[in-house]
Amino acid sequence: MLDESSDTPPIVRPVVSWRAWPFAALVGILVLAPAARAQRQPPASVVASADSPRALVDQYCVACHNDRLKTAGMSLQTLDFAKAGDHADVLERMLRKVRSGEMPPAGRPRPDAAAASAFTAWLENTLDLSAAAHPNPGRPAVHRLNRAEYSNAIRDLLALDIKPGAWLPIDDSGYGFDNIGDVLSTSPALLERYLSAAGKVSRLAVGDLKLKPAVDTFEPPAST
Repeated sequence: MLDESSDTPPIVRPVVSWRAWPFAALVGILVLAPAARAQRQPPASVVASADSPRALVDQYCVACHNDRLKTAGMSLQTLDFAKAGDHADVLERMLRKVRSGEMPPAGRPRPDAAAASAFTAWLENTLDLSAAAHPNPGRPAVHRLNRAEYSNAIRDLLALDIKPGAWLPIDDSGYGFDNIGDVLSTSPALLERYLSAAGKVSRLAVGDLKLKPAVDTFEPPAST
């Protein structure tokens, strides 16, 4: 019961129906999502440091890592940070050293912790964006012959349509195919079966199954 003589306005508590909760939850998600995205963005100090990586490297790194000294086989004197993706191998090494505090070495001038953290964060973000924009799938794996390819090779080279691939173990398959280099492994047992198959193929190619290996010695004529 309210005291009508009091000057304090009454507290009005809104009543929310249970049917309104899904809508309220949706509004909350829409309100909180931009804030979550903002938390994932790099801090302002990191973004600002993107304009001056060259200045930091010139001040603390180039004294040793230049074209003349090339300490540890690395020169940062003419490295273009605007094309960080073209020098990913060098910058990855520098990122690990600076982040761990190994570089600059003890006894040499060092950037303060905030500048070093901003620089490594910018460098990591730049390398990640470059790698995502220009993915490098790497070199294809060494492709050994599968059973069908081995049989076809023997047929084409030696005119023996004997399907020697059937003497080999079943090939591994990936994505429904058995001719993908990444899954065609080579084990010691498989090599032994290949050698055994090669022995049979060679005897059939020669034509005499009882033929044994022979050794002939050829000596130059004696000088007179």
